[in-house]
Amino acid sequence: MEEEKLKAFIKENSILIYEYINEEVLKDIGTMSSGFFVRLLDEYFNKKDKRIPTDNLTPNTLAYFLIAETLGEAKQAFPFFRKDTLTLEKIFKDAKVYFNHVKFEIEDNTFNISLVQTKAGVSTLEEELIKFSKQFPIKTFGIDDFITRNSKRNSDKSLKKLEEDIKKIL
Repeated sequence: MEEEKLKAFIKENSILIYEYINEEVLKDIGTMSSGFFVRLLDEYFNKKDKRIPTDNLTPNTLAYFLIAETLGEAKQAFPFFRKDTLTLEKIFKDAKVYFNHVKFEIEDNTFNISLVQTKAGVSTLEEELIKFSKQFPIKTFGIDDFITRNSKRNSDKSLKKLEEDIKKIL
C-alpha cells in the first residue's frame, strides 16, 4: 500500500487499529500502550531509510512491520518492556529464562520474537545466544472486518487523546 494511503487509513481508523493490535495481533503475546503506538508510528513514518521492505505492507500487517522495523534488532533492554510501552508478559511466562534483550523480526509470513542473552549479561559468552524464540503467523486479513464490527464503539478519553496524538504526527 502506498505510504500516503496508509497514513490516511491510520488517521481515519487510529483507535480501531490500536484496539485491533491489542485484541487480535498481540492477544497471545502481550499488550501495547497507546502512547507507545503513537511513538512507533512517529518513528516509522518519519524514518528516512527503512530496514524492512514495505512493498507488501497492508493495514493488516502494519503492526508487525511497525514492531519489527522500529524495535527489530535494536536490542531493547528487558526493563524497556513495561506497562507504558509494550508488555510481553505472556512470552515471559512461557520462557522462564534469563535474557538481556528481545529481538523482533519478520521471516516469510511469521512474526518472530526471541529472548536473547548477550556477552554483556554473561562475561564468558562470546556471541549472542537465543534463549527462547516464538513464532506467530502474520494475520494477513481481518482488520476491515474488525473495523466494521467495532466502528460503533464509544471511545473513552484516553482513546480520543490517541486519535489527536496520531493526527499531530501524520
